[in-house]
Amino acid sequence: MINFRTICRAATVTAMLGVFATTPLQAQKYNFKLTSFVPAKGGFWNNYMGRFINAVDLMTNGQVKIKGYSVGVLAGPFDGWAAVQKGTADICYCYPGFAVNADPANGIFAGMVGGMPMEEFMHWLISGDGTDLLTEMRSKTQKLVPIATGFGSTEIFLHSHRKIQTIADLKGMKIRTAAAWADILKRVGASPTVLPPADIYTALERRVIDGTEFVTPSTNIKLGFHKIAKYIILPGIHSPSHMNEAVFSEATWKTLPKRLQEQIRAAGLYAGFRTAMQVGLDDIGAMEKMSKGKNEWVYLTPEAQAKIRDLGREWSEEQANAQSAKGNDWMARVSESYWGFYDRWKKYGTYRHN
Repeated sequence: MINFRTICRAATVTAMLGVFATTPLQAQKYNFKLTSFVPAKGGFWNNYMGRFINAVDLMTNGQVKIKGYSVGVLAGPFDGWAAVQKGTADICYCYPGFAVNADPANGIFAGMVGGMPMEEFMHWLISGDGTDLLTEMRSKTQKLVPIATGFGSTEIFLHSHRKIQTIADLKGMKIRTAAAWADILKRVGASPTVLPPADIYTALERRVIDGTEFVTPSTNIKLGFHKIAKYIILPGIHSPSHMNEAVFSEATWKTLPKRLQEQIRAAGLYAGFRTAMQVGLDDIGAMEKMSKGKNEWVYLTPEAQAKIRDLGREWSEEQANAQSAKGNDWMARVSESYWGFYDRWKKYGTYRHN
């Protein structure tokens, strides 16, 4: 017979031993510096970087402390990976799309043009091959360790000074963007430019650019793009989902006990999920608020949306072939996994209500 009192006594002793074993007086502390691509303490920071920093503190019981720095203090917005490799920063909170020129596979991890919405994307990233491929690629090509985090859903297609409904309407447009979409826009006659997030508002206000995409409605509304550009173009098929990564050097990562490594990985997922849920909720509120304003809402035609889906897949295939010809198979591996997962989901996910 199981003795309930004995079990309770054993559980109490085990819990007490666990508490004493992790007492801050005995546990080694780790202090890290994190570089970012946005200013600290703003809305985007709090929902993305801040959540990760706080989650690590929570999951490690304060054993790992991360001090976050605004963009430009430790590194520029596109230099986070290099800063970690050089030791200027211990961690970079990075958006893979900013590294698409280094390897187009980063464009897939960023959330692919015409690709998977957030739910499908998170399934692939977390429980499919996504994180394993990202981890292997960062390790073998950069000696870095990525922690997947900062997940989010569909962005606004454009805050624009011009009305856009068709692919032809994009011709001649000066558009702020990043990742694979920047390359694809060139193919339809647009002029993409990659700007640091902090420079977008001024460029749009002064009409240096005709339109911009950035993130989802809840972030864009705080930045005020809707106040200076008349048209809000939907849906954000150029970026149906996105993720970020908190990246360590392998050398720094190896200084951490396995337990802390697992806790930090768990913190990344926890923070990423909380980010996605909060962003989704805030987006609804932002859309409601903007709908009561003076903007003109414009929807891409079904033909334009279909064309963008085709362009995203074509770009992936072309980049995979080009990189494979150079002896780099990462784009082919990541692209095959990503699109294969999406096709399988669409084929066999017909039981789902959406």
